[in-house]
Amino acid sequence: MKRFASAMLIAAFLTVAACAPLPPFEIKPVTPNLNIQSSQVRPLKIAVVIQDPMPYSVFYKGQGSYSRESTAETRSMGFMLERDLTKVVSDTLSQAFTQLVVLRDLPQPGQYDASVNLNIGQILLKEVVVITGETCDITAEWNMTVLDGQNRELFTKKGISPSHNFKFSIINSSHDIILGMNWGLSLILSELSREWGTILYNMEIPTAKR
Repeated sequence: MKRFASAMLIAAFLTVAACAPLPPFEIKPVTPNLNIQSSQVRPLKIAVVIQDPMPYSVFYKGQGSYSRESTAETRSMGFMLERDLTKVVSDTLSQAFTQLVVLRDLPQPGQYDASVNLNIGQILLKEVVVITGETCDITAEWNMTVLDGQNRELFTKKGISPSHNFKFSIINSSHDIILGMNWGLSLILSELSREWGTILYNMEIPTAKR
């Protein structure tokens, strides 16, 4: 029975993907307000390192034992997580520090007061069946590592974003998943940017000797 259900799911997915135009990936996180007065902005030069491409994965888990790794397909459809993450993080942390740059690789020692490595790991879509029909939960794993001006580790933390639930139908699965990711990841990136900004602002970061 489980094999039959999985086969039906795959067939439905392929049918929809082949016949219906799909919406684009449009992640539009809202920049959170850290409520930092201009006189309280910290006079530090901070580098944020966001890899491009970032080694994230997109994983769908259906009912029973069915699962699907969709990273390559998602990338090929124009998913621009690195771009959207860069913008919301830059806009958020610029509220907290006088100088902020976003880099793709770790800088040389002595260039910045601190370097912050940010990574999104697995983005998990988990189908949930309720009385009123299917829904889907979306979460994202993340990692933040802070290095001092000499690239020595000051702090590291891993976490999982808050879970957000969206309506989902097997009959229109591809369409619903894309819209759900657009909506859910927009919220997640905003929430994570606020959390990261708050952590960094309150962290003891010595000024680098140059």
